[in-house]
Amino acid sequence: MDSNKKREKSAITDIPTDLVPQILSWLPTKTAVTVSYLLLRGEWRIKLNCLSKLRFCYDNEEEEEKFERFVNQVLGLRGANCELDSFYLKINGEIDGSDVSSWVDYSLNNGVQKMNLGIYDIKDDFELNPRVFVQKSLVTLKLASYRNLISLSGDDVAEVDLPCLKKLWLDDIIIEDNEMFVRLISSCPVLEELVMIDMKWQRWNACLVASASLKRLKIIWNNDVEMDDFERCPQSVSFDTPKLLYLEYTDHVAGQYPVLNLGSLIEARIIIETIDEKEEDDDEEEDDDEEEEVIVNAGDDATTFITGITSVRKLYLSDNTVQVLHHLVHEFVNLTHLTIQNCKTLSWDVIPELLKCCTRLETLVLEGLFHLVTDKCGDVCPCQMRDESYLVTSPVTFLEIYEIGEVIEDEARFVEQVSFFLMRMPGLQQVKIYGKTEDSVTALNGSQLWRLEGKASPTVQ
Repeated sequence: MDSNKKREKSAITDIPTDLVPQILSWLPTKTAVTVSYLLLRGEWRIKLNCLSKLRFCYDNEEEEEKFERFVNQVLGLRGANCELDSFYLKINGEIDGSDVSSWVDYSLNNGVQKMNLGIYDIKDDFELNPRVFVQKSLVTLKLASYRNLISLSGDDVAEVDLPCLKKLWLDDIIIEDNEMFVRLISSCPVLEELVMIDMKWQRWNACLVASASLKRLKIIWNNDVEMDDFERCPQSVSFDTPKLLYLEYTDHVAGQYPVLNLGSLIEARIIIETIDEKEEDDDEEEDDDEEEEVIVNAGDDATTFITGITSVRKLYLSDNTVQVLHHLVHEFVNLTHLTIQNCKTLSWDVIPELLKCCTRLETLVLEGLFHLVTDKCGDVCPCQMRDESYLVTSPVTFLEIYEIGEVIEDEARFVEQVSFFLMRMPGLQQVKIYGKTEDSVTALNGSQLWRLEGKASPTVQ
């Protein structure tokens, strides 16, 4: 036992001294300090100014005074004029706002390159130092809050200058208007990635995302926030991003998309839907339940936006997005991988039209098969059988299906739909079906699918 301990100790202390600060910098600062000063000896005991990464997190699990004292001591012992690679600070408790401001100032004074600031709960008011937006050393800036604890005004971004910023993350951050947003983005000349979560930009009259350097863009809603909890998006939304490669876009359908400069787009994940505005009829009194008139906003068609990304190679469409597509006419000239999410209330009216626009499609992924039966989906399903089907000319070689409980609910219908594909798609080389439960996998393995005769493609597996 003693010899084993000696070998373990030797293995740790044999690590080159110059690697020690790098190893400890990856740990939370409190852990790094504890390891360095309490558990390790000799050359492993480092000076705090060697730590290039600082990570502090407070979530009410300890006394606020103890936490504040620890952070102040670390920063004091680390000293000034010590270059800082990254500064992570998460506050979810009653920490004094003035202390938080001083810690942010420390990182700015020491040339921080990556700042990750999350304010989810705090004592008193907190105002982000406008110096953050003129920090020439910043490469990454992540700002997150809860219930708008961080908001940006015109004065905050009046003189934005972020010449080195490549990644900007804004989570539940209030920005007054589109003019301020445009000013912020235009002052980041080498920006490559922009993430906006719960931006609530529906308060703006219009929105323009314009960047000549942007490669990745995410505009999404947090899973904890329902889209219908807020008003709709701006009436006008534009994307002037000629070098964009990846787009993840979750929002309500805008009234118009005047600019869609997305010619370099390779992959997109689109989840857009409409809001049904319900208006009660006060003139008519009902004895039982009150009747409601559903009024769909005029901007209920996502087709304009989808046809603006026809250069994409890999595309994911949610069930809500498919539901608000109408009359696709533009060919997706580069699309080789298409994923479609389905649900029981989704009609497949637009699916035949969509697939006909994908003349180079190789992989088709269906998240669920059951959908609303109509008289317009017969080209791609057996719901309303027709003599001819588009599928006989389909270029798809790989079909992937994720069942979402349909096999257990109605195995016969599920098998019938898959059989429809197999009997009509001559280019198929491989079909993969993923069961959601062990029971559905057992049902699929015991079904007639794998013994089906007369497949359109004799080589399909």
